[in-house]
Amino acid sequence: MAPAIGHTWSHIYCQGRPPDVPYIEHHLGRTHYTVKGKASEHPPIIWLHGGPGGTHNPASSLFSLAADRKVYAYTQLGSGKSSDLHKRRWRISTFVEELNCLIDAWGLEHFHLMGGSWGTTLAVESYLKRRGKGIRSLVLQSPMLCTNDWQQDAQKLIRKLPAESQKVIYHCEAVGATDAAVYQNVLKTYYSRHVLRRPKKLAAMLSRNNPRGAAIYNHMWGASEFSATGTLRNYDRTTELSKIKVPTLILCGEHDEATPQTGKRYARLLENGRFEEIGGGSHALWEEKPTAMRVRIQRFIHSLD
Repeated sequence: MAPAIGHTWSHIYCQGRPPDVPYIEHHLGRTHYTVKGKASEHPPIIWLHGGPGGTHNPASSLFSLAADRKVYAYTQLGSGKSSDLHKRRWRISTFVEELNCLIDAWGLEHFHLMGGSWGTTLAVESYLKRRGKGIRSLVLQSPMLCTNDWQQDAQKLIRKLPAESQKVIYHCEAVGATDAAVYQNVLKTYYSRHVLRRPKKLAAMLSRNNPRGAAIYNHMWGASEFSATGTLRNYDRTTELSKIKVPTLILCGEHDEATPQTGKRYARLLENGRFEEIGGGSHALWEEKPTAMRVRIQRFIHSLD
């Protein structure tokens, strides 16, 4: 759909939906979002979920940040309760445009922009597109800012798996058998070490049914966290990090697939970058270490407020 001129923003509730499920309708589609907290003198927070093709969780611990400000999170188009997105729009620019639509609809002039994993990709892209307009700071948790870095980190972590598991990964990827049960079992082992180190929560994550989001993930990234075969396979914004002028906090878990070593290097490339490692955590830090996440982010943004 071509961008509408003079479009009207509205919060809508679809027939049959519970009244606590808000949406914003715009020229790209309909975005499901959650906002918690009260307006205050402190700039609000916008949180960007992972993926691509992921969803936000209205009950997430990230809303503990709403004690003294508003916190916004939403599900990007094409996933979860947000509307469909045509395949021709499965690209970074669409999701940057969607975020700009929401910022306008919420009437935000200044805000802290934060995200995890793919959400950091989107946050950096949005900053560069907006030339920093309105963005007081960035928080990049477990960042994906260069596909080659991500894959090299994955290879280092794979080499720490049992030899038989390594053989399964390399063989299945070589012959295109990433849907094989043996490959999926090894994938679970990798995830249990470097994505989410709580078995019950990991099982719940892997059992979620989000076929539309999975299609976007496969198209833009690939079949697994190990290697990128999709449209992001050559992605790299590391040479642009020096253009980011606002204070930026990078957070990584001790066992993160986005390794602390790479996170520290990204922080050094930023004009005002800071890095913190969360001990005992991996990639899904809001699920594993919610208190540590809250404390570090609040300390960071309170120093700016």
